[in-house]
Amino acid sequence: MKSTILSVLSMTLALVALSQSDITQGSVIYEEVLKIDIQMDNMTSEMQAMLPKENRNSTILYFNEEASRYENLDQTDDAVIDQESEGGGVMVMISQPENIMYRDLKNETTTEQTEFMTRVFLIKSDYLKDEWKLTGNQKMILNYPCQEAFKHEGEDTVSVWFTPAIPVPTGPGKYANLPGLVLAVEANHGDMTIIAKSVDFKEIDPEKIRKPKKGKKVTMEEYMAIVEEKTKEMGGNGEAQGTHTVIMKVSQ
Repeated sequence: MKSTILSVLSMTLALVALSQSDITQGSVIYEEVLKIDIQMDNMTSEMQAMLPKENRNSTILYFNEEASRYENLDQTDDAVIDQESEGGGVMVMISQPENIMYRDLKNETTTEQTEFMTRVFLIKSDYLKDEWKLTGNQKMILNYPCQEAFKHEGEDTVSVWFTPAIPVPTGPGKYANLPGLVLAVEANHGDMTIIAKSVDFKEIDPEKIRKPKKGKKVTMEEYMAIVEEKTKEMGGNGEAQGTHTVIMKVSQ
């Protein structure tokens, strides 16, 4: 009991000290991990062994008091795994497009530039009213005292860790709108995680936080309908996860 009280006290003191430093600009490098579990009745053990189990991607968030921009840190080639056997085959494509999430923190709007099957789209939205709830749990991430919050997205429960020590209400991708910077995310029933690997408070060149302008302007509903239609045309199914797009096509 005594150790628990001391732990909470130390985190509180650290939070007070950091919040007094008035940190309002910098950059965060994250690692996104997407687990992939493909199960099919007609898949041989050899084919199953060849399929990827996860995909890792480094991303970066630039932020200041007025805006933030989240994007891939390094661009890599798409991963395509195409396995065939007698009577059928499986093709899995993991796309890492040049996705960008821009947040206007003052006007509470987002502009998302996303690429899907060589086409680029621009999606502008007002902030959604996220119903985050605090769990009361606390822990340290990169020496910053963090609090846990969660919300429900359909059948999924999204959990995030944010730090009021960095008083900027943003985070990786769509995970934001909390009284502090989001440093960790767990979503899609644990199949997608994002964790901060480093934080840098050097002054940010405004050019790094510019609003994206490339792409066809669509609503989020229109974009999701396009994703569904095009993947069905390929004879498979697909979905967007973080900065990845995963498409699975099965041939008989």
